[in-house]
Amino acid sequence: MPVEHCPDTGVYLLTGATFSYALAVDPDPDQRVPAARHIHWGARVTLDDARELMARPPRHARPSGTWSHPRAHQEEHVVQGGYRHDEAALLVEFADGVRSAELRAGSVEVAGDEVTVILVDRVYPLRVSLHYRVDSSHDALIRWAEIHNDGDDAIVVHQAASASWAPPPHSGYRLTTLSGGYAAETQLTQRPLEIGRVVLESRTGISGHENQPWLALDLAATEEHGEVWSTALLWSGSWEAIVQTMLDGGTHITLGRGADRPDRVPPRATLRLPDTVGIYTSDGYGSMSLKWHAYERDRVLPDPARLRPVLYNSWEATFYDVTATGQLELARRASDIGVELFVLDDGWFRPKDDDTAGLGDWYPVARRFPDGLADLADQVRGLGMMFGLWIEPEMVNADSDLYRAHPDWIRRWPTRPPTVARHQYLLDFGRTDVRDWATRTLDRLVTGIGIDYLKWDMNRAFAEPFSAEGGNPWIDQVLGVNEVIDRLRQAHPDVLVETCASGGGRGDLAMLSRTHWMWASDNTDPLDRLFIQEGYTYAHSAMSMACWVTDSPGSLSGRETPLTFRFHAAMCGVLGIGGDLADWSDADLAEAAGLIGVYKEIRPLVQTGRQYRLGSPRTDETFGVAFVAGDQVAVFAFAPRVRHAAVGQELRLRGLDPDARYEDLSSGAIHGGNALRYRGFPLDLHGDYASRLIRLRRI
Repeated sequence: MPVEHCPDTGVYLLTGATFSYALAVDPDPDQRVPAARHIHWGARVTLDDARELMARPPRHARPSGTWSHPRAHQEEHVVQGGYRHDEAALLVEFADGVRSAELRAGSVEVAGDEVTVILVDRVYPLRVSLHYRVDSSHDALIRWAEIHNDGDDAIVVHQAASASWAPPPHSGYRLTTLSGGYAAETQLTQRPLEIGRVVLESRTGISGHENQPWLALDLAATEEHGEVWSTALLWSGSWEAIVQTMLDGGTHITLGRGADRPDRVPPRATLRLPDTVGIYTSDGYGSMSLKWHAYERDRVLPDPARLRPVLYNSWEATFYDVTATGQLELARRASDIGVELFVLDDGWFRPKDDDTAGLGDWYPVARRFPDGLADLADQVRGLGMMFGLWIEPEMVNADSDLYRAHPDWIRRWPTRPPTVARHQYLLDFGRTDVRDWATRTLDRLVTGIGIDYLKWDMNRAFAEPFSAEGGNPWIDQVLGVNEVIDRLRQAHPDVLVETCASGGGRGDLAMLSRTHWMWASDNTDPLDRLFIQEGYTYAHSAMSMACWVTDSPGSLSGRETPLTFRFHAAMCGVLGIGGDLADWSDADLAEAAGLIGVYKEIRPLVQTGRQYRLGSPRTDETFGVAFVAGDQVAVFAFAPRVRHAAVGQELRLRGLDPDARYEDLSSGAIHGGNALRYRGFPLDLHGDYASRLIRLRRI
């Protein structure tokens, strides 16, 4: 049973395949004791276990200055008020200026795998509903909160987190985040938790490059061993996660939207906060990632049964120098090497050969495409490929017909000049007319040209949070963008959509629920990418990660790398080609065609199989990634710099049947599963930026 209840104690136990979550609801608690108390999140426990844990005294002997009662630190959803001084999940202000909530239990509703706890303020017309849903098939718990205003006056919300997550008290937690910046996204970052607060956030209006809205806590866990508690927020705007640790080891994570405060809940209205997802494992970070991958593929990504195509993108080949003749020549070469989707990037609508004009005027420029884009699309399809287009619908240049016609459509303060970034302004997607214009524009492009794919980009941060229609601009912008994408996909369900925001600036599950994959970074250098991709795979699947093979030396790194190494790094996700094929030699084109053919053979393993990290680019001279599905195994081994003493490396594989035998499809050699696991696959890598693809079959 996913939900059990003990009436005499008020304990509710939610259980998945390997985890349990327990809380207690007291219908008439002392005002100093929470109406809803957190009991347990972690390994599976029984209802009797939960009752025992509830009865245990707190770890500290007496209240500290933070708490007015020894059990107050167990509050399930911390509210501001009384003698509380820790991070609040909810801070509201009523019409009379009171900034304090005193919640008592109203009711508890159980429906199948879902529990809803209703908390009611003792004085004011405020209700808070805490929602819990067990996803048994993916061993996950989904949580969110709703704030209900039952009165006749608006309630100001200064802080409203979706959930507070609390692992068992312990003084030795380590925090893992996916942090970084532009061109260095999702760098795996680990640090010990000490007394105090760690704040992770984005204030840019999108989920951001600096941190993804995902984090994990562990107790000295490794890839294969140890407990890990992880959680993510499904929100594409600014967000905030505050991890607070007490002297007694009590730790809780307050996770929700950010930079949108204060907000208002109008009379007789409800504020529904974004979902959070929690995943626990006792078998290390590898097991945790497998659960996140399966959850993302099955519960988040659109069309998970549809394998993602091999694409070619013309951006790095031409930049803004876009012409029909040049694009068609690239398309012919892309078709010859096996590409399935040809993508025309930025420049097709630009009246100039730079980024200072044209955004908002989504029509092909006649001097670039005298016969129109539909003609190019038809010729691309005649070569056996789908046709795709880059677009940035949320932005407008001052030098554009759209801005000249509608200068009021941008985000700006009424009395101040708007902030310009990258020669562009942010359109106000909180406006109905802007959303309708964007929807019409996208529909016109898809139907008029015959587009199979859109790369939806977003290249500047939020500024001037003003709403002419009186809403919350931070929230309305995100919801408006979501609405336009949803309308597009409802009208054109077969069109593929990729999310991009100057690389990985929108790396969140909410955006991935509307788009088929993500451009993880503008950095396509293969070595840098292996670091980016390592962190990415902690929370996301290979099916959602676009990876390109581009020219050497890399445009950002200046590093020279062999074509095979570049391909092998990019074949660990959704394979794309972004180099200038017009300059590739016949030998390079032939090698590319062969590797693309191999990728198509192993694509089901890479995109839908189980993925295992084999070592790390941060710590190991030789490392790899394995993909396993059924009897098939594909392993990518990498050695950026091979020292003489390291020749003959052996890479220990994971995810295999220990009692089975495996055939190396290249040599015909037979290996035992346990030998591959504990002694490793023998490699023979030489030189710098060496790599190898190993394909095995269980026999």
